[in-house]
Amino acid sequence: MQVKEFDYIVCGAGSAGCVVATRLIEQNKGTVLLLEAGGSDQDFNYKIPAGIPVVINSTWNYTTEPDARTHHREMSCAQGKVLGGSSSVNGMIYLRGQAEDYDEWADMYGCTGWDFQSILPYFKKSENNESLSGEYHGTQGHFVISDTRLKHPLTRAFIKAGQELGLPYVNDFNGQSQQGVGFYQHNIKNGERGSTSRTYLASVRQNPQLTVQLNTQVEKVLVEQGKATGIECRINGTSTVIKARKGVVLSSGSIGSAKILLLSGIGPKEHLDSLGIEVKQDLPVGKNYHDHLHTSINATIKRPISLYGEDKGLKRYKHGLQWLLFREGVVASSVLEGGAFMDSNHEGRPDVQAMFLPVLDVFDDPSGQGKNYTHGITLKMCHLRPKSRGQLYLRSKNPDDAVRIEANLLEHPDDLQGLIRATQFGLDLLQQPSLSNEIDEVFAPDHTVKRDDVVALERFVREYCKTTYHPVGTCRMGQSPQDSVVDLNLKVHGIDQLSVIDCSVFPSIPSANTNAPTVAIAEKGADVLIQRS
Repeated sequence: MQVKEFDYIVCGAGSAGCVVATRLIEQNKGTVLLLEAGGSDQDFNYKIPAGIPVVINSTWNYTTEPDARTHHREMSCAQGKVLGGSSSVNGMIYLRGQAEDYDEWADMYGCTGWDFQSILPYFKKSENNESLSGEYHGTQGHFVISDTRLKHPLTRAFIKAGQELGLPYVNDFNGQSQQGVGFYQHNIKNGERGSTSRTYLASVRQNPQLTVQLNTQVEKVLVEQGKATGIECRINGTSTVIKARKGVVLSSGSIGSAKILLLSGIGPKEHLDSLGIEVKQDLPVGKNYHDHLHTSINATIKRPISLYGEDKGLKRYKHGLQWLLFREGVVASSVLEGGAFMDSNHEGRPDVQAMFLPVLDVFDDPSGQGKNYTHGITLKMCHLRPKSRGQLYLRSKNPDDAVRIEANLLEHPDDLQGLIRATQFGLDLLQQPSLSNEIDEVFAPDHTVKRDDVVALERFVREYCKTTYHPVGTCRMGQSPQDSVVDLNLKVHGIDQLSVIDCSVFPSIPSANTNAPTVAIAEKGADVLIQRS
């Protein structure tokens, strides 16, 4: 085995890892090795925002175990496997969640210093917002946040429908209140996808203190006498030991980071003993797994004005040329242009979210609901605060074996009711004049299913709900090693020089898409790491 040595090793060059590596280099904290299991993000489709249907294939093939509560289905939980991680393959929606989400981290989970007012400076530090500033927004960060350029007529109809339903028009979903309907902001920079690779990492890529190694599978962290000293990995199939002088950081996501810890002997003793893995530290790694669920409401439309067919024939070349010359047009915009949040359960803050697509969603359609249809629309309806909790396990001590994810989705009855309410919210939107005038027929759920037919809606939810690719919580932070994996500085309990900095440390999921929160937590985690070094 070839042995190398760096000051820091960051495992995972995704949404969090690129942030951590960039900040370490900027603060001149020594040599940094950034490892990524996937390949380069230089392909054309990673640059164009509308390339989501293609780049979504550059992911880990994670699936949940079949569950009777969801018709014994396996569910895909795609996570980015490419430089930039999930920020290179996601919908680029910039959402933080609600202040109450982070206040609950402090109040309910004992995560002092992680309340909203403590985290807000890191959201602002990360952000380079093209149109918003003031109390809630930053304008000097690496993460470029832009307004929606292409405002499709169908998206405009959706936003009018939300107002007809009584929702206020919102210009900033990341301000004082999330309740309302409006256009999303996106991490799109000058018409190109603004992943953390293309924003953060690009700013330090030429620094000689930084080494980026792609196609590298991290197998375990080396732990000697209670201290992380390096890692074992395979680079292009060749086994290698790499030493770390100052620290190892896991930023491989809720599934990847948990897997590496377990393979390293850090996790539940009973589980590790059953696989013959030497226990280095008994911690609840893999527990507290949870994710957002959503249903897709699909409808055909009367006029052929959706985005269907815009990627075919002469239109494809026209749009491609427009983007190449001006970084404008259809391919310069995220398909997920508009959304809405509503308090459906009278909690005092929104608990359901709508994500609108001016086209039928056939690229995230495992049940084939949109097959054989042409022009239409999709509303992705999400319940924001799930209470169900699952667990992630190793199948064996072979790093090549996929993990077993017992997600326990819909285990808590409130989650089923929340997803039914989210679906009803979507059906209510379709009934408003601005959308109903455009719609020909709702086919998912079947047009015969009425808004108040809770039995039929429960059947629809159980049969067709799917994950939103937002897994969090498997290495949650907290004060006690009995119920958390990392401390409030994101250092693994009982293991020196080992940190986890990614969405796996979330005690509970924010009421929003998880990319922006992951970047902010990486900013704070990197700050803590730098101060400690």
